[in-house]
Amino acid sequence: MKKCLPIFILLAITNGLFAQITVTSATFPVAGDTLRTAIDNFPASAIAALTPPGGNQVWDLSSLEAEATQEIVYRSASQGSVGAQVPGAELFTVGSLNSENYYNVTDTKFELQAYHGILPYDIVANNIFEYYPPIPERRAPLNFFDISASSSGFLELFTPSAFSPLLMINLAAVTNNAQIDSMRYRVAISEISAVDGYGTMSIPGGNFDVLREKRTRYTETRIDCKIPPLGWLDLTDNCIQAGFFGLGVDTTVAYYFHNDVAKEPIAIVTLNNAQNAVTQVVFKNTTPPVVNGLDDAYADNLSVNLSPNPVSDEVAVDFNHLAPGKYRLVIFDELGRAAVERTAQLSSGNKERLDLSRLSVGVYFFCVFDENNKALYKEKLVKK
Repeated sequence: MKKCLPIFILLAITNGLFAQITVTSATFPVAGDTLRTAIDNFPASAIAALTPPGGNQVWDLSSLEAEATQEIVYRSASQGSVGAQVPGAELFTVGSLNSENYYNVTDTKFELQAYHGILPYDIVANNIFEYYPPIPERRAPLNFFDISASSSGFLELFTPSAFSPLLMINLAAVTNNAQIDSMRYRVAISEISAVDGYGTMSIPGGNFDVLREKRTRYTETRIDCKIPPLGWLDLTDNCIQAGFFGLGVDTTVAYYFHNDVAKEPIAIVTLNNAQNAVTQVVFKNTTPPVVNGLDDAYADNLSVNLSPNPVSDEVAVDFNHLAPGKYRLVIFDELGRAAVERTAQLSSGNKERLDLSRLSVGVYFFCVFDENNKALYKEKLVKK
């Protein structure tokens, strides 16, 4: 009997290993992707995410509330307003106040290469801030026990006219009216990440197998001023005294929960400075997207039968009470992207067959449009 004990231990360990997932580069965004997330700014229940490291965990965040939602659309970097000035970038997204993020994508990293906008500083016009080296936002493959470290930063030069006159008056007052020729932001960013857990996470609308990655980021922002004939001097403390914003050292700790299929993080749980409470949770928005107003459009005299549903490779579509004419049949994925599309001449009694063998497992929406692109019908379709 004692000889069997190591075997049972080995089986238990093996079962634990099989419960783990590996997150690959297939989850990196590509041009055309729309990532949908929701935000809970008062997530009292999210303290459940702050468990000790380890495997086979269950994190229940199903009581999160979507106080706000956001969609991030990834496009080719060449379509960005300053894409030509960020060589090597493949993708860009538009953020708040028409800011833009530019990304470099490799087989193993999805990296933030540059930002175009104001950042949380006091400059009064948009500028390009290029990170060197780029900041890794995702890595692949990602496995339990993975540990990584990165460092980045930028050095951007400005003239005093880039700041408001009031700030420059205040700065002159605390520097004995020093004649400032130029100014520059000097930013250093370092991050340590560790995949310290795996298990299952519940959020509103779904349960997901996840890896938990803890990220600790340190950002130090300083301002140098060029004062002839002294040259460049670090006047960060003087600028803080004058009312400049965003200077000094900032530490951010957050847990990222990654799934091996979803492109959105299932949840990003950000902690307070003491790391004993959650200040915000950004989580995958599982609510079906509104597709061309389909949630409000449904033809009462049109009946459609999908068989089988759930479907494996091919679905048959029967139409009843359908006036003769040309119609567009579209299957959308959860992000609102057309995965299958066909135009057909239809009438009542028609039957169409759609090949779904190339679709990934998941939830889709079968939709019918008339010749004027009016939405007539929508039904959930599950690919197994």
